[in-house]
Amino acid sequence: MTTAKTSELSVLADFFSNASAQTKRDVFNVVISKAIAAQRDVLQKAEAIKAARSVDAKA
Repeated sequence: MTTAKTSELSVLADFFSNASAQTKRDVFNVVISKAIAAQRDVLQKAEAIKAARSVDAKA
């Protein structure tokens, strides 16, 4: 296994190394908000499928 050279930092590694705490917090808040919204969307779609199957089963 090889180790990455410090001069070849990825953009993400560079961000974590150099961004201020406030910038990191702001980015994390955006990412978490988007993840929560995506999870809610999945749950809504699952509930819609479940409701549709329930209606089909009764018919």
